Amino acid sequence: MEIDLEEPSRPQLAAVFQVSSRWIGELRSQGKMPADGASLLENIEAWATIKYGGAAADPEALDKEQEQARLAKEQADAKAMDNAERRRELASLPDMVAAGAGVIVMIVAQLQQVGARVAKGDTKLRARVDAEINNVLTDLSMARIEEARGGGFDDSEPEEEGGD
Repeated sequence: MEIDLEEPSRPQLAAVFQVSSRWIGELRSQGKMPADGASLLENIEAWATIKYGGAAADPEALDKEQEQARLAKEQADAKAMDNAERRRELASLPDMVAAGAGVIVMIVAQLQQVGARVAKGDTKLRARVDAEINNVLTDLSMARIEEARGGGFDDSEPEEEGGD
């Protein structure tokens, strides 16, 4: 069956929408479908509105209920995080970084005192112990945190260091 794009008949619309021609007539009488003389596009838009509740008229429109549910979830998540932080079950990243840095400073200070504790007046031994500890600390300070933890903070590939 060939369909007239300018003014499709009831039987043609019925074939396109796979419904009865009588049902098309009933929808027209209820004002849900355009009257005779409307284009195929107008009929398709009306059909989509009937079938999908107006979603086809504006596919970009946000469902108000979904948007409210998303907002409520975000607010609940934020409140839960605030409560966990107050109960000291969760710490912020800046607080954790500061705590980690403080521990590292304490460790370095303790390691730098090992030479004096071990040597007990033996200057050659103290110099050797201090030199080894400084070598280890230098090696550790040059190690990249991302390499030690198996990757960076983001999912990007690690950068290759300049080579020959």
